[in-house]
Amino acid sequence: MALSLNVLIVDDEPKICRLLEQIIAQLGCTVRTAADGLEALEAFDRERADVVVTDLKMPRLDGLGLIRELKQRDPVLSIVVITAYPSIEGAVEAMRCGACEFITKPFELAQIQAVLYRCQQRVSVGRQVRQGDEGAVKLDELNRRLADLNDLKSQFLAQLSHGVNTPLCLMSEWICLLSDGSLGKLAPDQQDAVDALIGAYGRLQRLLRQLVDLMQGPQLLLHRQVVPIQELVQEALEAVAAKAGARGITPAVQMPTEPLPVDVDRVRLVAALQYLLDNAVQYNRDGGQIEMTAEPGGAFVIVRVRDTGVGIPPEELEKVLTPFYQLDRGMKDMSASAGLGLTLAQRYVELHGGSLQLASEVDQGTTVTLTIPRPALSVTPPAVKPSAL
Repeated sequence: MALSLNVLIVDDEPKICRLLEQIIAQLGCTVRTAADGLEALEAFDRERADVVVTDLKMPRLDGLGLIRELKQRDPVLSIVVITAYPSIEGAVEAMRCGACEFITKPFELAQIQAVLYRCQQRVSVGRQVRQGDEGAVKLDELNRRLADLNDLKSQFLAQLSHGVNTPLCLMSEWICLLSDGSLGKLAPDQQDAVDALIGAYGRLQRLLRQLVDLMQGPQLLLHRQVVPIQELVQEALEAVAAKAGARGITPAVQMPTEPLPVDVDRVRLVAALQYLLDNAVQYNRDGGQIEMTAEPGGAFVIVRVRDTGVGIPPEELEKVLTPFYQLDRGMKDMSASAGLGLTLAQRYVELHGGSLQLASEVDQGTTVTLTIPRPALSVTPPAVKPSAL
């Protein structure tokens, strides 16, 4: 399959540049190289490229900075990121900046060929859009191409997730053996290092689960059961207790003492509540307040999470619900989030037949309101002790 693309490769490692140049040139493409982001911008300004293939870590101007600059010059430019399995969080950040594809190390000809083929489809559509030749591209054909590209992208992310999960499982086993002393007693500083590894492992595993659920979209399979909302709230609160405590935040919870059943996928609903509480802590002030309430509302249970944080500007209320978007309000520890929590919380709730609504005021705080379906039939839930939250 011959390709006809003008490709600019950006990497500060000469061997990587030469290898990619040889592979891509064999596919019929015109290839140029640059050693860093600034050199790449100069080359791009001299002669526009159809596709830019870039590494992330480079001197002078790194890959993320390059992507942002290129997207300002050409919003529909196809940008491919060179990445490796362990750097999936960097790949997610690149996607947020505008990258559309990834090439993983070690390189495989079939993967590069498939990625460039998809880029060629985008370039073809982009050229027609730039020329304004609306008669040349029928709307249904354009939609079909975009759907095909989205499917291919999902398949690639699925393969990436599978490839990361295998070494993650091995890492988990060894970390557990170190942590429980099976491989010998650890010194205090060694135990601190292992605890840091456990935290990093948990964040990466959580990100993988989020990506898989994001890819599945409406096809996500729910395993419903009738369970009191009090149990789900308790589980979500326990998951964020340490993070909230470190900021001096103690959530105040008000719920009925009688069990209030909902008909949900327990894992996904707890995750949705946890994402909301995570945001309420992350975008709050040290010593701020979080209030969480649950009450019956006809065929639904109404859950509200209020915080006294920085709030969301009106023009960003819709944006924060899109994948990979993060509110930049000068908050700490932004690297721990991939910008998927609110997106998935809304998706989980809507898949159950409920809804998620946001109300916010800058510098005053945010309120998230969930409507969660109650059981369709009268079912007596298991007895639980009154919530002591």
